[in-house]
Amino acid sequence: MLVIGAENLAPVLAGDRHDAKLVFNERGVIILPGDRQHRECKAEGISYEDNYVGNALAAMIRRDAIEIRYHKSFTDRDVIRIVAALLTLDAFEPWRDANITYQGRPIEP
Repeated sequence: MLVIGAENLAPVLAGDRHDAKLVFNERGVIILPGDRQHRECKAEGISYEDNYVGNALAAMIRRDAIEIRYHKSFTDRDVIRIVAALLTLDAFEPWRDANITYQGRPIEP
């Protein structure tokens, strides 16, 4: 799984930034500072666009939570599968016990 921008997680863990943003799908994840827009960051095969045009999910990540926005192309099962894969990555080890929600509902990968 491709990981771009992992360095943007350290300030969140340290408490220097309130949050960061994620753009992700089964191909990988782009991690960007909280002051950037999800639609601004793309990688080959990973693109979030407004109005569900892109092929990736958008999320906010905080020290103790990951909040994933709704995307009409992804079922709950898809999201759980992709997040489970994301949490196996070393960069996301601190979030393995985080509160994770999709559309405001808790999910358990």
